[in-house]
Amino acid sequence: MRVLLCSTPMLGHFNPMVPLAWALRAAGHEVLAATTEDFAGQVSERGLPVVTLPSVDVKAVMGRDRQGRLAPYHADAGERVLRSGRGWGRFGAHLLEGMSGIVSAWKPDLVLVDPVEYAGRLAAARLGIPVVEHAWGIWPDPLFAIGAQEELAPELELFGLAGLPAPDERVDFCSPSLQRPGVAATAMRYVSVAGPAMLPGWLDEPRHRPLVCLTFGSILPKVNPQGMLDLTSRLAEIVPTLGVDMAIATDPATAEQLSPVSSGVVAAGWLPIDQVVPRCAAVLHYGGAGVTMMSTAAAVPQLVVELPIADAPDHARRVAAAGLGICIEPSVLNADTVTEALGDLLGDASWRARAAKVAAEQEGRPLPVAVADELAARWG
Repeated sequence: MRVLLCSTPMLGHFNPMVPLAWALRAAGHEVLAATTEDFAGQVSERGLPVVTLPSVDVKAVMGRDRQGRLAPYHADAGERVLRSGRGWGRFGAHLLEGMSGIVSAWKPDLVLVDPVEYAGRLAAARLGIPVVEHAWGIWPDPLFAIGAQEELAPELELFGLAGLPAPDERVDFCSPSLQRPGVAATAMRYVSVAGPAMLPGWLDEPRHRPLVCLTFGSILPKVNPQGMLDLTSRLAEIVPTLGVDMAIATDPATAEQLSPVSSGVVAAGWLPIDQVVPRCAAVLHYGGAGVTMMSTAAAVPQLVVELPIADAPDHARRVAAAGLGICIEPSVLNADTVTEALGDLLGDASWRARAAKVAAEQEGRPLPVAVADELAARWG
């Protein structure tokens, strides 16, 4: 079976698809990844062959309409999700011609896409090739697809499609207590992948205090660099007063600006986050899908700051609703409120007990190799 993996050029979208891609290759199937040239190196680092499309300025495409006008920012959460959906629709439109050429030339039996990848699924639909949508964690708000369909209206008309084609199957590895209800999908065991990394020596040294990880991902510091730097700097000062050590996973430039940090705080740039999180007593993040899933699977209580970026606020609220941690709203976000909430997480053992109960929902779910066999049986 030939499988074309189509991913938007973001690690949070691509990494969750890697275990199934590995399983397909290990079972003897051909797997080829298609993504933009600027992201191809990160795909090949994870052991997959890749064919490239021209690089696209994601920020420019997401932030401006097809006439080059700034896409208005909305205070309303639903409108923000629609805005993001339209942006991913525009991104798909930019890649559609090139992706169609790849699909036509390589002739896959199956196309595997992430939830906001639209070029691959439209190219596949045009040729009648089945599409499997692979979750990145919590299923995105349906408004994403509504916004994308609005934006892709010209392309859908050109391809003779009445609307965005539904995938033939979905693959879901999110624990049911955290997952958005009502989406039918094939269940799969979650396997954490963050990418190639050297484990730092301090990670498994004898530790006398609990470890807390802070990460605001790769996007947020670019959106509000000074604000995130100020908040992170202040947290690096006061969080250790809770009697914990702290690992700050951030880009090297931000880490350099944080230096020097106090004893017990490590800010050394990007860390192998999938290795760090399971060793933590708590994780502080903004609701990105990757860290949300890693923390949930590792039964680590979460403190999520609810920041208005795409589906991150929805993740934050679902973490809180599932009893996995505490959500802090933007109106009360400051270093003091974060530290107080973190103290509550660390001081109450019931948080870890609830997290362990949700993590146990992964037990018995099919491993990626079993799902790979199921896909091959259906479409191979």
